[in-house]
Amino acid sequence: MGRLPLNLRHKTNTTRIVATSCSLVIGCAALAGANTGSLALIEGMYATGVSDDGSVVVLNDALQYWYWTAASGHVPIGGIAPGFQGAGGSGDISNDGSRIGFTSINPKTGKTEGAIYELDTGQTTRIGSFGFSCDIGATSAWGISGDGTRVVGLGQQAQCSAIGYVWDESTGFTSLPTSFFYQPNRANGCNADGTTVVGWQSDYVGSWRGCIWRNGVQTMLTGPSNLKLGEANACSGDGQWVVGLGLLSEQPAWRWNQISGYTPLPLSPIPGYRAYATDISDDGSRVAMFFRAGPPATSGEGYIWIDGTLHELEEYARSQGVDVPSDVRMSLPLAMSSDGYTIVGTGRTAFGNRIFVLNLPRPASSCPTDIDGNGDTGAADLSLLLAAWGTAGAADINGDGSVGAADLSLLLASWGACQ
Repeated sequence: MGRLPLNLRHKTNTTRIVATSCSLVIGCAALAGANTGSLALIEGMYATGVSDDGSVVVLNDALQYWYWTAASGHVPIGGIAPGFQGAGGSGDISNDGSRIGFTSINPKTGKTEGAIYELDTGQTTRIGSFGFSCDIGATSAWGISGDGTRVVGLGQQAQCSAIGYVWDESTGFTSLPTSFFYQPNRANGCNADGTTVVGWQSDYVGSWRGCIWRNGVQTMLTGPSNLKLGEANACSGDGQWVVGLGLLSEQPAWRWNQISGYTPLPLSPIPGYRAYATDISDDGSRVAMFFRAGPPATSGEGYIWIDGTLHELEEYARSQGVDVPSDVRMSLPLAMSSDGYTIVGTGRTAFGNRIFVLNLPRPASSCPTDIDGNGDTGAADLSLLLAAWGTAGAADINGDGSVGAADLSLLLASWGACQ
């Protein structure tokens, strides 16, 4: 799942954009099933997280965090938005869409703390701090593990000494080790179970170097001839694939693999624009990217990189049958689902900036009840189906537009390994 870069403080292949009564929505479409694409344009400033079935989106406006579904519209969850009163962080969501990681305010201290919001109960649990703060900040959340059990981000220690952390609901805080003594680091995201964390480490000249922590051991990421890479933004569910920025503005964004190492991603097709890679699919084949010269945040152009080929996001969506109005530019893609078929971010429209939720048509599955794509139909798929009850998305097995009893019957009848 992607991050806001730091220099921003199964039927026919048809699609539609439908105006509805969704709360605060300018243009809203139900997110699609297996072979149907859709585009929703909704209010908000930034969308920074999306569930694996594309049905739940995490977003923020200038003040607080929200989540959005096609059925519920906007639902506020509180917290303090990135940049407001100097707060940091980025909203993220578990794979099944049940838990959101975000930054909140502790009313007793008036300081920020990372937090988890439970969609089924509406309950918020703050994770605490290291006992120190710097200005308003104590801890901020930048990512949540796919299983929803771990939060990662940045915490303050004595004398405004910033350090990355992993918080586990059973063991509490673990600070992330550094390769440069007394220099800050930060976690931007993590994999499905939180054992691989990605982010940056400041070196002695203040450059933010891309790094990963595997089970708490830090590795600085490099390219050929010890090329220094910029901060890592996101990783795949198994932690094998990582994407991030070039250390210098003229350098390409990159994809990195534990075995094959560094691959440069395309430089900008627009002269003078810097390349940003914000998220990557679990198989490493799809990368969400944008290119921009500078502020404002939506002044650039959004792209998707697929198996070595760069595609302008609007044109690729149209080529897949999605009806994208000519005035829409999906300029700031910030996150994608694990399979790489749902992409969320912010774009430019005739009505001003709007959050976009782009659901590309997914390939037909020979095992549609295998919602999580692990090769069998089981408890995890049942959990995803129940969490999506009454909505559309990958759990809508029979493709009638809403997850319900018929889909549950099909899932239970297909229990076991896919044939």
